[in-house]
Amino acid sequence: MRRTLLILALALPALAQHDISKVDPAPPDSAIATPLPESQRRMLRKYDLPDLAGAQQALGSQLIDGRLPRPLIDFLIREGDVQQRVSMFEGGLVVINMTGASTIFKRVIIPPDALLAYTKATTAAALRSVDPYSLAAPEQSRRSQLRVYEENGTYVERVFHPGRVLPKPLGDAITPLRDLLRAISEDREVTSSIAGYLPQEGDELVSDDHNVYKVTRVFDLVVELRCLTAPTTIFVAKKDLHQYFIGKQTPR
Repeated sequence: MRRTLLILALALPALAQHDISKVDPAPPDSAIATPLPESQRRMLRKYDLPDLAGAQQALGSQLIDGRLPRPLIDFLIREGDVQQRVSMFEGGLVVINMTGASTIFKRVIIPPDALLAYTKATTAAALRSVDPYSLAAPEQSRRSQLRVYEENGTYVERVFHPGRVLPKPLGDAITPLRDLLRAISEDREVTSSIAGYLPQEGDELVSDDHNVYKVTRVFDLVVELRCLTAPTTIFVAKKDLHQYFIGKQTPR
C-alpha cells in the first residue's frame, strides 16, 4: 500500500504556492480549458507517451542563465478561424496558444524524461527524410507547419495540408505533439497559474465567464469573492479556485 501511494504521489503535478504576482493576466475572450468527449479521452490513453505526469507550473521568468530557452519543436495547425500551436523549448518548457471562438494560452514545464520522449519521437532527421514534394500543398485557411530545430540553431521545416493523408514519418512525428496539445488544452491544474495561488483580500480575479471578482474575505478553507461586474457574492474553496478563474484582472 505504501509503495502504491508513493507512485500516485509522484504522478501528481507539482503545484507551487504563490501570491497574485505569479498569476497570469486573463487575456480577453480567454478560456480555462477545452473539454473533450470521453471517446477522445480514451483514444489518447492508448499512446505509450508521457502526458502531464510530473509536470510543473511555468511561473514567472523562464530564462536559462539569463537567456531565452532554445526552441526545439514548433507545430502549427490552422483550420479556418481556429489556430492551434504548440512550441517546445530547452528545459522542458511547453507553450500552447489556441485561438478561435476563445483564446487559450498556457505554459508548463514537462520533466526531462517526457521531454526526451517527445524529442525522440519528433526529430530533425526524420522530418528531413520526408520529401516536401510528396505533401499536399496547404490552403490559405487550412495549413500545418512542423519545424524541428537542430543543436546549431538551424531547423528542418515541412508545410502541408492538415486534412490530407501524410507519409508515415511525418504522421509519427506530429501524433505525440497533437496529444500533448490536447492534454495541455484540457488541463485545469498544472497549466493554470491560479492553481496553488494563495488569495489575499483585495486581489481581483477573472472568472471563466469573464466577470471580475474581488477577494473580500479569506477563511481557512474558503474564499469569499464579490463580483465587480454583477451584483453577486460567491464562496469558493481555496483548492478549487483554478476550476472557476482564468487569471488575474489586468490593471485598470
